[in-house]
Amino acid sequence: MNVIEVKDLSVDYGPVRALDNINLQVEKGEFLGIIGPNGGGKTTLLKVLLGLIKPNHGEVEINFKKPIGYVPQFSHFDREFPISVLDVILLGALEGKIKILHKFKKDQVKKAEEIMKSLGILEFKDRQISQLSGGQLQKVLIARALMVEPEVMILDEPTASLDANSKTEIYNLLKLLNKDKTILVVSHDMGVINSYIDTVACLNRNLHYHGDDTKLDQNVLEKVYGCPVELVAHGPTPHRVLKIHEEDEK
Repeated sequence: MNVIEVKDLSVDYGPVRALDNINLQVEKGEFLGIIGPNGGGKTTLLKVLLGLIKPNHGEVEINFKKPIGYVPQFSHFDREFPISVLDVILLGALEGKIKILHKFKKDQVKKAEEIMKSLGILEFKDRQISQLSGGQLQKVLIARALMVEPEVMILDEPTASLDANSKTEIYNLLKLLNKDKTILVVSHDMGVINSYIDTVACLNRNLHYHGDDTKLDQNVLEKVYGCPVELVAHGPTPHRVLKIHEEDEK
């Protein structure tokens, strides 16, 4: 069963075409990684799926009822805003316009605390968000998205600016959530793409590739990025896989 179907989708920003004739199907329970260069249309595609942008052509079919759990890049998050971890997570329970002096229900607070406990961040519930590490803040944003009990989660660069250990922790968490949720994640980290996701979509205005073979062909990657790409293979001993040089073939 496809939970998302994108058909002949095109999006223009004035005279500039950001997405051109995109066709994409996302199956229930899939862990999809979307890769591509900056300006290639990845965030635009996410905004279309979220209903924030109306396409110029084509359509998107959403075949589930619950809201999408969205996790934005936390680089766009004002960490100096005077708000606690608990309150950030509770914002995920808001519906419609925010009322002045809004008070959350006891069951919503209990639900937020249960989510925090499951993600290992309950001890931080009263901390101001500026006191968190990057990895801790990312878990807070994931917890906020989980407040709507989503069937599908969309994450935009969830490990940007995180250290290697925090990246591993976040993706292990997403893999665990993937047991009962469909997950779409935009990432520039090819190592993560090869290590965690089930399927990959390569996007640079056009969709160049979508399939379950995460050992991507060098030609596909160079077509997507428009330049030679250095692959990093993960395993017991991390190593780089480079193209054969002409002099090595002689």
